[in-house]
Formats: sequence, structure tokens, C-alpha cells
Amino acid sequence: MVDIMKYKFAFYTNDYFNQIEQMILDSYSWEYPIFGLSRFEFSTFLHPYFIDMHNVWNRTCGLWFDGKKLVGCAINEANDEGDAFFLFDCQSRSEDKELIEEMIFFAKTTMSTVSDDGITRSVTLHIPQWNGTLKNIAEKSGFINNNWDDKLLILPFSDKDFQVKLPDGYVFVTGDEVPAFYAANVHMAAFNYSIKSVKNGEKAFTDLCNAPHYNPKLSLYILDSQKRPVAFANIWHNEKMPYCELEPLGVAWWERRKGLATAILYEAANRVKKLFPQCKGMTGGDQFFYKKIGFVEKARCEQYKWQAEIY
Repeated sequence: MVDIMKYKFAFYTNDYFNQIEQMILDSYSWEYPIFGLSRFEFSTFLHPYFIDMHNVWNRTCGLWFDGKKLVGCAINEANDEGDAFFLFDCQSRSEDKELIEEMIFFAKTTMSTVSDDGITRSVTLHIPQWNGTLKNIAEKSGFINNNWDDKLLILPFSDKDFQVKLPDGYVFVTGDEVPAFYAANVHMAAFNYSIKSVKNGEKAFTDLCNAPHYNPKLSLYILDSQKRPVAFANIWHNEKMPYCELEPLGVAWWERRKGLATAILYEAANRVKKLFPQCKGMTGGDQFFYKKIGFVEKARCEQYKWQAEIY
């Protein structure tokens, strides 16, 4: 007797982009998404040319349907780092044993990466701290908690504006006032790489401007006294989200310790509050700096790793 699966599988194509994005946006009503709007659009529009990998999701992103309704998605950041994020249409579905087992099998077989030894295959599954069902099934499938978690920090908004201080001679501009390579240059200077490592950085950041939720008014830059870009921050928001998301933030290495990061984040927060009065906060990174300027922890995501030697 052949078991009939409740869910129908499909590989990703661009035709499914809007359905996945809508599922992500709907998920803000019942969880802090581990793969939110900014991560989805950043991966879609920046990564192909930034890391020189194209159509990765067509081969490594799996979708599951209940009838015509998209109910599950196993996705990565459009790269080959061996990470897997499971997205669901509702909380009860995120604890569906049959669906989870299918997604775990797909993650092992199709989303895993191979180490430099050419033998070890592995995949790291990112699991919200609250989802005990997913943790238990993952552990029974050979995943091991690697004792590392990602914290979601949010800067809460209030009725008062944040106090913004810029050094003399420095100014804010927005994404519609400067060319896209300004973002590429600041990112390169902030994360310490050069053009030979990311040859198509300008193309990547140009493409990012085509993302549906890219808002040039919330793409902020700081220019120095010579009008050169030394910091930038992109903010992502949809009115279905209770908070906005920062992705990315960069300050040129020679401009650190001048308060530019705090200034651009507070300025961005003030602008978001004016455009979206219902927005209650802004996400940040998992570093002490963010806590120091007012960000607070709201959720955690744990990492579980599976690996095997394939000869």
C-alpha cells in the first residue's frame, strides 16, 4: 500500500516569489520570523551578483502546498553556506510532524553543503526557541544543538524623537540622492574586503534598489565634509509588520568611534516613525553596541547541525 502525502512539493521558481513574501508578512502576526522581509528581499536581490551565485533557490528552495495554498517553505540565503530556514503559513502548521519530516529530508539532501575535504556534508537548521516540536523531530533525525543562538534585538519606539548628533561637516542624504556604488563602497569599507573579493558589488547594490520594499527615503547615508559616503543603513518595512528591520548597517573603518552608527540609526528611527506612525520599533544586530543604545532582546533562534560523511 502506497502512502499518499498530504502535501504537494515544488521547487522554487520566480513565480512563487509573491506567495512566499505574503506568507512571511502574515507570519509577523504570530511570531518573530526567523527569515523576515529584509532577509528575503536582501537574499533575492543582492546575493546573486554579490556572491556570484545565480538561481540558487531554483535548485535548493523547497515549497509545500495543501491544495493550492502554500503552507511551508525550506529556504536559505540564496547561497551555499548550508543553512536552512523553515517557513510556515501558521503556528499549528509549524508543528505538523508529517510536513516537518518532509522538510528535514529535503534540507539534508538538497540544502546541505560539502566541506573542503570533499566528504563531509552538513546543514544547519535555524529553529525558533519556542518551537519544541521542530527541535524534537530534528534531534530524532540526527541534528545536534551546536550551542549557538541568534538573538533578535529591537529598538522600541516612543512618542519622543531620538536625539541625533552628527560631527560637524557631516550630513545625511537618502538613496535617491546618491549612486548605488556608494552603498557598495561603504559596505566594502565596513566589512573589510576589496573589489577583487566582490567584483560586482555595484551591480548587486543597484539590483537591491529593485526590491519591492526598498524605499530610497529609508536608505540613509552619511557623507563626510568632502561629500564622500562613510556610513549607510537600509530600513525595510511593510504595514503588516509591527516593527521595521535594519539590513544592513555599515560604517567605514576609518570613521569608527565618532557616533555615526548611533546617529544614522536614530535618524532612521525618527524617519520611520513619521512615515509609519503605527510602527513600534526597529530590529538591530546581535552585538553589545545595539544594547548600549537601547535595543532589547525579544526572541532567540537556536542552531541545530546535521552532518554525514559521504564517500
